[in-house]
Amino acid sequence: MIHFFKNIIRRIRITDTWLILIILAFGAILRFWRLPDIPFTHDEFSAIIRAQFSNFHDLIEKGVKVDGHPAGVQVFIYYMIKVFGVSEVALKTPFILFGLLSVWLVYLIGKKWFNSTVGLVSAAFISFLQYTVMYSQIARPYSSGLFFSLAMVYFWTNVLFHHQRKYYLNLAGFTIAAALCAYNHHFCMLFAVMVGITGLFFSSGNNRFKYLAACGAAIILYIPHLPVFFNQLSIGGVEGWLQKPRFDFLFDYLQYVFHFSVFVYLLIFVLISLSLYWYELTPPVNRKFILISAIWFLLPVLIGFLYSRYRSAVLQNSVLIFSFPYLLFLLFGYFKTVSVSRQFILISLTGLILIPSLIFERRHYTIFYKHPYREIVAESKKALDSLGIQNCEVILDTKKEINQYYLNKTEFTGLPFVYLEDTGGKRGLVNFLDSVRTEYLVFGCLSSTAWETYAIIQEKFPWLITHKMYNGGDFYIFSRNRPIKVLNEYFSEITNTFETIPFEWGYVNQKQCNDSPLISGCKSFQGDTLAEFSPTYSNGLRGMILTRDDVIDISIDLITPQIFPGAWLVATVTSGDKTVYWTSAAVNEFVQPGALGRAFISIRISDIELRHHSLIFTTYLWNPMKLTYTMDNFRVRLRSGNPFIYGVCKNCQCLKACRDERFMVDKHWVSQKSS
Repeated sequence: MIHFFKNIIRRIRITDTWLILIILAFGAILRFWRLPDIPFTHDEFSAIIRAQFSNFHDLIEKGVKVDGHPAGVQVFIYYMIKVFGVSEVALKTPFILFGLLSVWLVYLIGKKWFNSTVGLVSAAFISFLQYTVMYSQIARPYSSGLFFSLAMVYFWTNVLFHHQRKYYLNLAGFTIAAALCAYNHHFCMLFAVMVGITGLFFSSGNNRFKYLAACGAAIILYIPHLPVFFNQLSIGGVEGWLQKPRFDFLFDYLQYVFHFSVFVYLLIFVLISLSLYWYELTPPVNRKFILISAIWFLLPVLIGFLYSRYRSAVLQNSVLIFSFPYLLFLLFGYFKTVSVSRQFILISLTGLILIPSLIFERRHYTIFYKHPYREIVAESKKALDSLGIQNCEVILDTKKEINQYYLNKTEFTGLPFVYLEDTGGKRGLVNFLDSVRTEYLVFGCLSSTAWETYAIIQEKFPWLITHKMYNGGDFYIFSRNRPIKVLNEYFSEITNTFETIPFEWGYVNQKQCNDSPLISGCKSFQGDTLAEFSPTYSNGLRGMILTRDDVIDISIDLITPQIFPGAWLVATVTSGDKTVYWTSAAVNEFVQPGALGRAFISIRISDIELRHHSLIFTTYLWNPMKLTYTMDNFRVRLRSGNPFIYGVCKNCQCLKACRDERFMVDKHWVSQKSS
């Protein structure tokens, strides 16, 4: 086989330059594939909305300072919109090009630090991994920061280790690239500082003075941005939606960037094994660059972790992309220069594993390319066309500004819909649904939507006929009356009617179960002035659920007194004496004091840390004022959720193994996957 490839390569005279061009060609195909169909992400829309100002001053004051990122990319997007308008092709193309240029720079740096084999293998990973492909397709400061940081390292390498040629040109390039890193992203700036400090250990004499002058010039170039930096520093991190990292963050990160794939892990093992098998002491591996790679990759992780744990959460997968190439150098830096035929085999093997993994395991082009904002508008239009506009009520829980973009783009401005936030809270939603007279209710929502909204809607429209799932949202069609075909996502239900008490509720004082007053059946539970807590449902969590995607819906019927300051429906998950998860919903959000109503609370299993042992799920009514009330139909139901709501992760790589095959067929899984 090797002789076969040698003959082919000899005939067409392939060199390592041809190999990097092949890598770039496939990287371009992966990034530009169906470019007009690549949707804007929520973060991109945020940047676009914050760029809609008539002057530069307002852009900085209202579009940059309120955000957590430096001004560079936001200013770039501002001028791009002024010239080309808002379109996916115009705004994403520059960042895709940044991503492709980053592939080229990884090759050049790897070749300078080690040899062409290391450069080619590392460039192939940058070209084919979803981590770098996806962030190249997002108009945010990640692929641009990767390019600027690599350009800085390229010039830095020439200044310190190859300063015989074009010294001052490389010194200027280092200065400008370092300043651009600082204007691009705070973690990119952190990386530039690390590179600058590292250079002090490899410079001496007159060269050190010039190097320090270049570093000082980069700092001077950043001075105009300092007021923005200090303003953003006072804002802190993004703990409104980003959790503090766990101690195993690095392990999860490595699984994520390598596709959670056994095939990719085996590929890396084979490549490392080959590098050691072909390893020779002459010429020796440049160990200082192995050490530099280790420091440059690990130090941002450590700094981000400590800052996130002890001050404000900032560490996430995206911010480590600037140091990611040096992980690849650390893994593959022991390759020696091998023949072009062997290089061709290594690159082919890498592509044959990573590209199918990107397409089929990560499902990049079927999940990432379906954004809920665009799909919800399109599906709503289809529903109105097929079911009749007079037969449908449409409720959307999306951002108005973003939703309007797709309404205008599809020229479908006549969509009759109501925004969930305009219904007036949870009790307002219940009242609104009571006023709806249509046969069907269409509901589109994001992952930020309260999980109990589904259960609230199903109380009034009990039959689900469509559920389309996206990364970041869902689309539903509910029916008031039973149609021919229905979807039942509930797979478990237990209700305490207080006629006979299910054992999961433990001890219940039978004297408190009577018919005065009565909600339904023959008995209801009467809460007295002595008890702070209602009868409690308790069960082992792992025995209740099928997958991490499942949702637990809890509801309770209540009659409260005219004066009822407050009670809460509570759901907890505990492990021994430790509370792993706790949430509550105020009864007054649903039930009018002195009237009969139904309170809801829902939790998604993936929001719970499941790594603890012996997890116990508990739910009850907490009545701290110890006021009387009547309770009935305490119900706990479990339903399947959207496995793509947070993207494709390690928990949904094996859908065939962890989900009931019959359930998939009932949900028309084949058509859903493409949605």
